[in-house]
Amino acid sequence: MSETGDTVGIKIPKGTPIAKCVTVIRKIEPALSISDVSNRINNDDYVLSYDYTDDSGVKKIIKCYKELTKLGISPTLYELDDEECDIELLENLNKMYDEIESEIDDEDEE
Repeated sequence: MSETGDTVGIKIPKGTPIAKCVTVIRKIEPALSISDVSNRINNDDYVLSYDYTDDSGVKKIIKCYKELTKLGISPTLYELDDEECDIELLENLNKMYDEIESEIDDEDEE
């Protein structure tokens, strides 16, 4: 996971019930321990962050955001240089990556 620079990330507000978050986050990023998740929430750090150009990381952030909001949690999304962003920006980025991948696949078939 990326920590600085050109990243996308997700933070969860302090005071959010940790147990509700851990299941979702560890399903997406199994290497994180319960204490890792708890410390990141309590320290106002990204619970997940990935390089902006990591299409699978962008997909993980989107999935995490959607699953947490279904549980009534209000996570905050961030893009480059700690700028808050909304889910639509990341979904558009993800769509662009999918279109590029599709174009590359089409060119490979020719």
